[in-house]
Amino acid sequence: MMFILFIFLLIDNSRSLEWNCTENKHNQIFEQCTIIVEYISLKQEKQVCLTHTLSIKTLPLPSFSTNYTMKNVQINFCQLLTLSQLPFTLPSTLEKLDLSYNLLSTFTLSFPLPSYLKYLYLDYNPNLININFGHKRVQQKLSTLSLRHNKHIQLSSLPLYLTELDLTNSNLLQSTILILLRSLTQLTHLSLGENQLKQMPILDDRIQLQYLNLSNNYLTFIEDRWLNKQIKILDLSFNHIKSLEFFQERLKMNQVSVVGRATLADPYH
Repeated sequence: MMFILFIFLLIDNSRSLEWNCTENKHNQIFEQCTIIVEYISLKQEKQVCLTHTLSIKTLPLPSFSTNYTMKNVQINFCQLLTLSQLPFTLPSTLEKLDLSYNLLSTFTLSFPLPSYLKYLYLDYNPNLININFGHKRVQQKLSTLSLRHNKHIQLSSLPLYLTELDLTNSNLLQSTILILLRSLTQLTHLSLGENQLKQMPILDDRIQLQYLNLSNNYLTFIEDRWLNKQIKILDLSFNHIKSLEFFQERLKMNQVSVVGRATLADPYH
């Protein structure tokens, strides 16, 4: 079956195509193990491989003859416990890895994982505690990290060149992550929603945020220094803030979009 699929790719490589990696007659449903592998050609043509079983061991390799390379891998709802359960080897060409909705307890960004990852998504891994981001050379490539809804993470470091970081509902008050935010100077997008924060975390003054999500916390005041010239979206909805008058002029000057402006008053009273 795999041989036949490979031949088909060689014949029809002029358009985007989705094919089944394995013989699986089940329809895709929410919370079913789903593996999606995306290949991109030099002409930006896309091939997508879809399967619903971890039993797959090898994939078609269109890059051998058609200049396709593996760029994105998504493995969701497959109850992954360790990275050793990954069903196939991830090449160095991989740019995006999504292992959300699994049961990982540790994650290590090192061999055999690709060294050129740009986007890493580990959302909804309720057992996730430790993440090792590997050698600093690898960390320089990683620009986007999402750890949404992981409440037990205890990190010793974060990649210094991150531009986007999502820590929504990550129990930040009980973790070691908040203090690590001081080391990040390249961030443009930061999400700290749903973390019961009563005050703003301390960030490096050089940060030029464009997007900041602080929704669903217990904040009562926002310091003026948070409104740098680059910020465009500031989400303060569902906090204990009574008024934005203290930086109303700055909002107008920077043309900042404040999400949830009508719900800034304390929603709990």
